[in-house]
Amino acid sequence: MSRLSRAPLFAQTLVLVAATALAAQLTTFLAVLVAPMPHESYTLNEAAAAVRGTPPAERRSVPLAVETVDAPPHGWERDDRLERRIRVMMAQLLGMPSADVLVEQQLPIPGAMWVLRFKMPYLPERELPTQPYKLGGAASFEDAAIAVRQADGRWTVVSDPSPILGVSLFFLVWLAVSALVLAALAWLFTRRLVAPIRAFADAAEAAGRGDSDATFHAAGPREVRKAAIALAEMQRRIANAVEERTRLIAAVAHDLRTPLTRLRFRAEYAPPDHRDRIISDIERMDAMIGGVLAFARGEAGLNRHRLDFSMLVQSMADDFAATGADVTVVQSAPVEVIADALALRRLVSNLIDNAVKYGSGARCSVSREGKSALLLVEDDGPGMKEDALERMFTPFERGDAARDPSTGGMGLGLALARGIARAHAGDVYLSRPSGRGLHAHVRLPAAATSGEGSLT
Repeated sequence: MSRLSRAPLFAQTLVLVAATALAAQLTTFLAVLVAPMPHESYTLNEAAAAVRGTPPAERRSVPLAVETVDAPPHGWERDDRLERRIRVMMAQLLGMPSADVLVEQQLPIPGAMWVLRFKMPYLPERELPTQPYKLGGAASFEDAAIAVRQADGRWTVVSDPSPILGVSLFFLVWLAVSALVLAALAWLFTRRLVAPIRAFADAAEAAGRGDSDATFHAAGPREVRKAAIALAEMQRRIANAVEERTRLIAAVAHDLRTPLTRLRFRAEYAPPDHRDRIISDIERMDAMIGGVLAFARGEAGLNRHRLDFSMLVQSMADDFAATGADVTVVQSAPVEVIADALALRRLVSNLIDNAVKYGSGARCSVSREGKSALLLVEDDGPGMKEDALERMFTPFERGDAARDPSTGGMGLGLALARGIARAHAGDVYLSRPSGRGLHAHVRLPAAATSGEGSLT
């Protein structure tokens, strides 16, 4: 990695601005060096000679333009101060009244005439000068045209075909091309500048979704590297805390199951009318301990690999159907995910089990939407209120009171399902259809196909 890419954001931005400004100055300097320059100016004496029919020798690349018209050009009767002085000067050089001479300034640059007329407007006759141009016939004749009345009443028009417009077009094209080049360079530099920030944001988003594989690479500007190191350390501490919590709960569960085993053994000697209830309570406590332990372990120890999500759902549906449950797969699109097979089976099992317990059956649909693998589990149970849907993911929450408590469960199934999904950078949520029942939705990142590039 270059030293510049590791510099602070302020320094990189300053270099970008300075480099762009320097490049703009260099392109302007080059444009001035290579631009075609206008020809050497003609004089009023040479313009008068062209009117007489004796144009000057073509010692310049662009000759004077001479043409004869039947009527004077429209609008040339009005003068500004400069046009009147040239007009008086040309009348003296040609030896004719100034009324037979018309002068009009012509600037080929678009919009230049508006600026000229704003600075040098046409004036009434009484305010115009009566003296000729002070430089006389040696004055330059450029960016203007002269119309002179001939003896037959026709008009000879002499104009300077200045190539300034060509020069202007050259500069416009040059500036357009240089702007495109500078924009491309600025885009490349800016893209390189924001790439580490974008990667950092993606990693932070993945970590926020619970993806334990999200890593913060200490790359790019100094500020980004410091933030990446701090968040990586925070992520490590969180992982250690989760692992410590898992070990603690596993130890507690082990310690609790030992006396439960002794109680179960002693219950065999209890009176028959109490034995079954004692054993049922012990089994319920054991199930609670197992549920809490599974929830606490959550994403720990995930062994991820590529697997067929649709086939996994179909396998789970077949297992439930083999026990007599009404579970079917109504849609099964081929889609693969990178996941832990055991954790994913637990996720799907919890959702189907809820649908079977509370809705008497489950209909599963697997599909792919963009870069996501989707699972929809539908049931026809009593459903629940809209404001209770999100609350169902709270540990030990068992839903509406209308649900039969005899169905069992500790209220950890959905919480565990969401924890597994988020550990795989996905999510689980519930929705309420228009009629009866409940819809459980699972969204997981789909594995890239061969046409989308390899997985990293």
